[in-house]
Amino acid sequence: MNEVTRLSRRRLFRTVTTLAVTAATFGLVATAGTSAAAVDFSGKRIAVIVPFSEGGGTDSYSRFMAPYFEKYLPGNPKIVIINRPGGGSMSGINYYAARASQDGTWVVALSTTSNSNYMLGDKRVRFDMEDFIPIILSPRGIMQYVRKDLGIQNEPTLKAKIEKLRSYPKSKLVFGGKTPTSGGLALRTALSILGVEVNSVWGLGGNGPMALGFERGEFTVNYDNTLSFLNNRAHMIKSGMAVPLYTFGVINEDGSISRDPATPDVPTFNEAYKAVYGKEPSGTAYEGWKSLMAVSVTLSKSWNLMRGTPPEVIEAWRTAARKVYAEVMKSPKGQKVFGPYKNIIGDSAIKIRRLGTTLEPDAAKWLAKYVKDRYNIAVAAKLR
Repeated sequence: MNEVTRLSRRRLFRTVTTLAVTAATFGLVATAGTSAAAVDFSGKRIAVIVPFSEGGGTDSYSRFMAPYFEKYLPGNPKIVIINRPGGGSMSGINYYAARASQDGTWVVALSTTSNSNYMLGDKRVRFDMEDFIPIILSPRGIMQYVRKDLGIQNEPTLKAKIEKLRSYPKSKLVFGGKTPTSGGLALRTALSILGVEVNSVWGLGGNGPMALGFERGEFTVNYDNTLSFLNNRAHMIKSGMAVPLYTFGVINEDGSISRDPATPDVPTFNEAYKAVYGKEPSGTAYEGWKSLMAVSVTLSKSWNLMRGTPPEVIEAWRTAARKVYAEVMKSPKGQKVFGPYKNIIGDSAIKIRRLGTTLEPDAAKWLAKYVKDRYNIAVAAKLR
């Protein structure tokens, strides 16, 4: 990668982080010139389209927030969660894009998988991400874990754990995911970079079914966002069934990656890379993974309205979001859902998503080859 690309990459992560911090610090004030007070949802029914099955991270996130938004939206409307899984979230999002009204009564929940499929040009996409106006953007970490049957917990070092996984045939390492271009691609590429190849099973409706398959022993390798792992897979952690391997970490302002604050005792993928190869991670493959990592962590969860929604309605939703966030962060349960990550409310989220769903040319080329070689799928990534 040439120096211009490196500088562009550094600028991307610096911009994303700066925008996130600025939004979290200053972006919680109302947009000037709008009158959220004039909005009234009395007697209205609001549909939140969750394009995944029940039990996954996006579903849990949405169901947790719904009653709080009912409390703080003007008129206290009834919020109904509607699950429409399929096609790595594309079916549900296409449904929303084709049918959603612009009066604030339709919301779509987006996730890592939604943004990843869009970024990589999934042919089933029938929407433009620019058509969605973020209400709240919730970054989260990513946890890669394996079943205890693989025995990595008995190895003394991180390098030995990776080497143990590398010693298994693909038939032993079974990984369940949504689609080859969904959020699972970030996990697949990370493993491949470390020399670990797995047998991928695609077509699952969300992280809930993936976790159930893992619990039944159908999958030996799995992933979740870090908070979902800690909250929804607690029984697997307590029993020792799920053994953490590494997290994706979080991006610092200088573009470096540090440990996930939700699981500070678990090493990062960067640490695993250094343990295996004896040097800091670099190269085109790593940059390709890092692009996916930015999507996975920065754009983990969000609620969105349809473009064309009146500014005062958007601001009413964002005003409610600020109140929701302020209240839930005072409770242990709310801290479990949002974690130690800065949530973003305001137009800054649009800029962050735009940066996170486009790729540098070198990274796009590598990812396209990776997907084509393994799954015979042609992707046309959106370039920056």
